[in-house]
Amino acid sequence: MNNNFKKRLIEVRNACGMSGYSFAKKLNIPQPTYLRYETGEQKPSAKLIEALVLIFNVNVYWLFTGEGRMFAAPDENTGERRFIPQYKQDVLSFGKRLSELQSKHNFLDREMAKLLDISERNYVSLVVGKKEPTIEDLTNIKQNFNVSIDYLLFGD
Repeated sequence: MNNNFKKRLIEVRNACGMSGYSFAKKLNIPQPTYLRYETGEQKPSAKLIEALVLIFNVNVYWLFTGEGRMFAAPDENTGERRFIPQYKQDVLSFGKRLSELQSKHNFLDREMAKLLDISERNYVSLVVGKKEPTIEDLTNIKQNFNVSIDYLLFGD
């Protein structure tokens, strides 16, 4: 797992003034699982990212890049958090966006899998929504197709 991501995860927890135990409890995950995220023993899943966004209003772009604000600014008109309204629907559409990138570049499943450094089976699982993308998956897609992580997770 990216060391910068681990550091930013700890930064969020510290900014919230919480212990690892209370942070894990708020995220609704077991404390040992959360500890493995912080130490890099376990790769964060889309579920962790979703919880950080929905519960703590973390700016996904900052989480992945370290750029911008740590927390998403509320919408100027409604006061709602920027990522919340369509988050779950957009994350469910991740496979569709991945498939669109594949079609646009005329790649076969095995070519996409090789490009993303995952098995063909894992690639198909991403496309059909059986597997959530990891940070490495998102980063590889971003780098190979010059698309933003916001686009991958949330669409346009």
